[in-house]
Amino acid sequence: MLTRIAALLMLGVVIAALPAALTGCGAGPADEPPAPSASSIVGGAEAGSTKMAPGLFDLEDGTVMAVGTAEYRDLEGGFWAVIGGTEAEGDVGKVVAVIANGNDHATQFKELEGLSVIVAGTRLEGASTRMAGPEITATSVVAASDAAGPAE
Repeated sequence: MLTRIAALLMLGVVIAALPAALTGCGAGPADEPPAPSASSIVGGAEAGSTKMAPGLFDLEDGTVMAVGTAEYRDLEGGFWAVIGGTEAEGDVGKVVAVIANGNDHATQFKELEGLSVIVAGTRLEGASTRMAGPEITATSVVAASDAAGPAE
């Protein structure tokens, strides 16, 4: 009987200590690196890296930035897009963003086709007939190597 009481007391101690032990073992917010902010992007690349990863990034001021390769897609009437993806992820050629007003920037896109670009703009408001990816209305198109950093 005494051993049964001792075992129950020991079980109670273990159960009481379990939350404290699990809190110290979990990967919490303090263990995760902070997400890059728009201010940490220098010349189209995050501080400390040589090239920013392709993607569509929402900025603090409500605008977006599409980073990837400029490409003309001859689908659904044709459109300019920013393409990304990696072999490691298995999504090479994935559309990062469709440029809703690509014809307005056609000269720049033709000069930069196949090159890394940064397209700044806003997410398209309303409906679209294109189903290739998220659409943005571009306000600027620059080669990734020409993007201005904080010192410029």
